[in-house]
Amino acid sequence: MKGIFRRSASHRVVLAVWLLCTASVNPSHGAQATQQAPPEQALAEQTAFQNAINGIADSVVRIEPSGLSVATLQGASEAIPNVGPSSGVVVGSDGWILTTEFAVPSDIEEVVITLPPKKKATETKKQPLERLVGRVIGRDLNRRLVLLKCDPKEPLTEPQFVRQKNVHPGEWAIAVGRVWNLYEPSVAIGVVSAVGRCWGRAIQTDAAISPVNYGGPLLNIEGHVFGIIAPLPAETAGMSTGTELYDSGVGFAIPMHDIIPLIPRLKKGETLKPGLLGIGYSTTDPINGRPVVETVRTGSPAAESGLQSGDLITEINGRAIQRIADVRHALTPKLAGDALEITVQREERTAPLSIRTVLTDKLPPWKRSMLGIVPMRQPSQSNAKSENAGVVINWTWPNSPAEKAGIQPQDIITGAAVLPQTNEDDPPLRSTTSPDQLAGLLGGLTQNTEVVLKIRNSETSRKVRVTTAPFPEKTSNKVPAFNSTIEAVPPPAIVKLEIPEVAEPSWALVPGQQDGPPVGVLVFFDEPSGTLSENAVTIWTSSWREAVARYRVALVLVPSSDSSSWRQADLNRVGKTIGALAHQCKIDPTRIAFAGSKAGGTFAWLGANRFDTIARGVCLIDADIPRRTRIRRASPDRFRWVLFGTTDNEKMNQEGSQQYQKTIQRLREAGVPVSELPLGDETEKASRLCQWVESLGLL
Repeated sequence: MKGIFRRSASHRVVLAVWLLCTASVNPSHGAQATQQAPPEQALAEQTAFQNAINGIADSVVRIEPSGLSVATLQGASEAIPNVGPSSGVVVGSDGWILTTEFAVPSDIEEVVITLPPKKKATETKKQPLERLVGRVIGRDLNRRLVLLKCDPKEPLTEPQFVRQKNVHPGEWAIAVGRVWNLYEPSVAIGVVSAVGRCWGRAIQTDAAISPVNYGGPLLNIEGHVFGIIAPLPAETAGMSTGTELYDSGVGFAIPMHDIIPLIPRLKKGETLKPGLLGIGYSTTDPINGRPVVETVRTGSPAAESGLQSGDLITEINGRAIQRIADVRHALTPKLAGDALEITVQREERTAPLSIRTVLTDKLPPWKRSMLGIVPMRQPSQSNAKSENAGVVINWTWPNSPAEKAGIQPQDIITGAAVLPQTNEDDPPLRSTTSPDQLAGLLGGLTQNTEVVLKIRNSETSRKVRVTTAPFPEKTSNKVPAFNSTIEAVPPPAIVKLEIPEVAEPSWALVPGQQDGPPVGVLVFFDEPSGTLSENAVTIWTSSWREAVARYRVALVLVPSSDSSSWRQADLNRVGKTIGALAHQCKIDPTRIAFAGSKAGGTFAWLGANRFDTIARGVCLIDADIPRRTRIRRASPDRFRWVLFGTTDNEKMNQEGSQQYQKTIQRLREAGVPVSELPLGDETEKASRLCQWVESLGLL
């Protein structure tokens, strides 16, 4: 057999006799073997593998798009990196083929399907292969699968599938594709590494997975199909397309026992979409954190079914839930339209509460609303509960619902609840112990939602009803200073932020008073200039010293690796730089923003995208976002306030002004709050931006 065989280096080489006889062998694997299996065992496995591959060969086809994807042509960031043809598997003898969206992007409707040879080909005489048009019939957007239909002259060979959940780690796994050699399938051999990967959607294997076998079958040693090989992303590792794992010893296949029930729906032309519930959490650990619901999106299945902020999820569809990762494992494989039975523990109830809901494919558009409360700053690890805990008000936004309701600085919010529209009585209040908790309750609400707050101060305790309002379009110039008398506090200090694996250090101008509240953070990207010296940093930050001290904001300067341009590699040091700053002073995680001027402004946008879970704001000064950038819809878990700053000495031409207005319109349509901020000299710029960083704590 002249297929392409590859084997994982992590295993004992038991196929030595067979592999030495094949046409293409990865030589590095055999050299690593320290103990070979007896010849009779190797020969038995050779026969088993040979039979498995022979049995599947007639069911593996080649898939080639009949045109170019628009996303690929435009170089859009969401385009799947398509490097050529891929594979597919017969799932119906009358011409049904299953493959992945790697070969068939969303805007491709037809492909060319090359069928396997009808009989064994020889080197001297290879028969012409049948090429058919394949039409896209259905898509599973959750698993990135595509069902195709072609019209073969003769029935196709449908393989045997593993229909039950009896896949176990340690089993042999054979990855098969048909791309480069159309007469023989390519083969990679490994084992099943794990099941339930990619949040419950995939089998993991260490067999060599690549575009050659995307869409092809993953077999067991009996030749039955475990699943369809697919480039699913490892999101927890910062991957988005799945192709980043190419040939890494980590590959995924969608189990057939999950696919088979969906094929009838795909044949009807359905597009299956991920199911959405509409909840969020405020924990700093999105994997092992307690599954306590903090945010419930208005109009979502969660809200419509009665889930509330503060509910502790204990069970989903009979599956025990102990941490947030368990919730993701239970929800991610589900599709829009699937029903869920969710069991929760609610504060005011002793018995568990069972809630039934149906997932949706699209949540209602969300725009940030507010009460106008700005809490006292809190460090990252300040969520410990105590009897006297609460949310201490630092200041209120001018003319906001909170100010109109008489809420004052130093008031303490100890309880909160959303008032149901059908109930005039105050609902049970949930104890409120931290700003994160209050932010979670308010995060999913739309404007004109009534909230009940329990407030105490040194004199009284009372309940106040407040109605949420739209998030402000403009910044405020009435932000109170932490230190009104600058002479009374130590002056800001310049700190070198060294990272062991990075040659050039970053720098920060930090407030001199170390025992005060946590600092806000403004990461600033100026025009690229290469390495920053301490003397250059001292001169550059001279106009920022008063604002840094007055509003307790740490100004971080990151050098560019090239003196003429910002590069993608420069983003790698940003997160580490913020981590290094956290070792120097306490940081308020709700007040971290990126800003930049001209080329640095555009780069600040890229940085905010890269670190979208921590960047609460981004300011572009005399700059615009990249024209082809994809703007994600605003959501409570990735809120961002965008500023466009303009200086007196920078005037846009007509074309630039039109593009700038288009950008603002795009952002507003996505629900992103956008403000335009005229800036004067360097001192005014420093003051306005530091005030804005303090305002990022607005609830």
